Amino acid sequence: MPAARFAFNPARVSEILLSAVVALLLMAVLAPPCYAQEQSAAPQPGLESFQPGSTRAQWYDCGCYDQPVKHFPYSVVVFEMPQADLVTRPERREGGLTFSPLAHRYGTRYCALDSEQDCYGSFPHPCDFTDFRFGAVLAEFFPTCKSTDSEDD
Repeated sequence: MPAARFAFNPARVSEILLSAVVALLLMAVLAPPCYAQEQSAAPQPGLESFQPGSTRAQWYDCGCYDQPVKHFPYSVVVFEMPQADLVTRPERREGGLTFSPLAHRYGTRYCALDSEQDCYGSFPHPCDFTDFRFGAVLAEFFPTCKSTDSEDD
């Protein structure tokens, strides 16, 4: 009996993940606080100017099946801000969704959080930036991800 093959659809997975994030954000905004949280001593870079409703966020799921350029698997959310876009990594912590700042984006130039001069380089797409910044570590776990060999079976 032939084994059943699972058809993986990256676009559908991205759609489901984005729907889940939107639902979590709506729950966080609309639900009353259940407990008081302590404010952290140091605000996250760029988030102090965040005003709900005035900022647009875009979620990117980078992956080995991206076309025309393959990327290492990495999720990134870019918050479009007036001075510079904030590039973040979404993370689940204690049942909630948080965003860890990675860089500021000025057009196509990605820079350290604390300096507009200390930059990583210019990248046409956020997934190109994450490949540059984290690719060396991810390549160890996904050695065939960026391979140019044909995988048509």
